[in-house]
Amino acid sequence: MTPADNPKVEVVAPITGDIIDITEVPDAAFASKALGDGFGIINPLGGEVVSPVTGTIMMVAKTLHAVGIRTESGLQFLVHLGIDTVELEGEPFSISVAKGDTVIAGQAIGTMDVEKIKNAGKETATIVAITNTKKKLDRIEVTTGAAKAGAPVAQALCQSRSYGSSNRGG
Repeated sequence: MTPADNPKVEVVAPITGDIIDITEVPDAAFASKALGDGFGIINPLGGEVVSPVTGTIMMVAKTLHAVGIRTESGLQFLVHLGIDTVELEGEPFSISVAKGDTVIAGQAIGTMDVEKIKNAGKETATIVAITNTKKKLDRIEVTTGAAKAGAPVAQALCQSRSYGSSNRGG
């Protein structure tokens, strides 16, 4: 198998904070990986939010709390800003991208007002989940600890394109 058969996607922190394993995020659905594997960011400082990967914007939630991005390799990343923040109807967020836009990892895509989220009694943890984990992801290797927005924090390894077919020629 060549590296092209099993591409890696570099993932950067979408916001400054402390990177944690996805199983530790304070949301049962995300922590159980029901929405895909990935990681969380706790104690986010807020402010600028950047794209965690290079790709195309697939979705921006009407309430601006979530953005979906598809990489060239087919991985679908969801950036979810805060927990239960859909109830805040977009108030703490501004998003500067739209469906169909192309972004590069580390490019600003919006802002998050952590104080407004805290004042509303909501959790500020941010989550990056690969929503098509079962179909496309082999594994994600995450480096936990403090990280600045735009700093590399993970490598997502795509499944082999051969999908267990016979290994012809080698």
